[in-house]
Amino acid sequence: MTQPENTGPLAWIFPGQGSQKVGMAGPWLKQSSTARRVFDEASEAVGMDLARLCLEGPGETLTATENAQPAIVTCGVAGLALLRERGLEPAAVAGHSVGEFSALVAAGCLPLAPAVRAVRQRGQLMARVTAPGKMLAVMGLDEARVQALRHEAAPHGVIATALHNSPQQFVLSGSLAPLERFQALALAAGAKECVMLQVSHAFHSPLMAEVQEEWRAVVAGLQLRMPRCPTVLNTTARTVKTLVCIRRSLVDQLTAPVLWMQCVRTLADLGITRVLEVSDSKVVSALARRTVPSLQALTLQDPTVLEGLLVKHGHRPPQAPVS
Repeated sequence: MTQPENTGPLAWIFPGQGSQKVGMAGPWLKQSSTARRVFDEASEAVGMDLARLCLEGPGETLTATENAQPAIVTCGVAGLALLRERGLEPAAVAGHSVGEFSALVAAGCLPLAPAVRAVRQRGQLMARVTAPGKMLAVMGLDEARVQALRHEAAPHGVIATALHNSPQQFVLSGSLAPLERFQALALAAGAKECVMLQVSHAFHSPLMAEVQEEWRAVVAGLQLRMPRCPTVLNTTARTVKTLVCIRRSLVDQLTAPVLWMQCVRTLADLGITRVLEVSDSKVVSALARRTVPSLQALTLQDPTVLEGLLVKHGHRPPQAPVS
């Protein structure tokens, strides 16, 4: 029997660092003046050509933390601009790590220009950390097993669970010795995969604390507004209740874990039945589907999705002018 089409509440979700790739947002920039205006505004705010960086790279420059973060946020905001020009709005929003800034823009908490300036500073501060560290992704072990192995590796140095991505995917962050110990333990315990990530620092761990006070001052200067829709925060997996909640989450993100798996469950608890990854990426939508299999997971990377959303909401795609 054919399953009924899912037309339930739709949340917009935004990816974080690691989703960047040379060519990102290319179709939008070529076809949409709205997307180009977003990139122009963001580029002016940070003093660099973000459209050219996204389209042409080089990859090493785009991947640098201080460049990747404003590029990813701008790509997300360009995607939400495409949705908004067609009259679409989210039932709720959430963003993974730096993607939380895209979510805050979507929720009306923060305009684009100060958001990209802040994440540019965030990336510069994070790149300046002197403490050596790495990150390690583990797939195929549940949370209880991951935490038990982390405790077993902890005597060897700093090690933290940085990303709770899905019930079977976690990222550990810390100094090299405990991560290597964890890797050996995880593989012996039956992990499907356990690999060091190509990153410059131990993000979302106590090793980032040396720049946290400078980042706190940046966050304190942001002119925030309360969100227009339910907004789920990374470090608590709870919806925003006060502006203090937002500031605390943005500051704590530097050293605390991203509770993405828990955020997705919170969205489901809010009655969300569909999530849309608002970027040229399918990273967080895939993680959401693995966390709550009943969710319909969509991504703007799929060019047919936007037209499908318009049909379901009673809108028609803009027609090309007749010459």
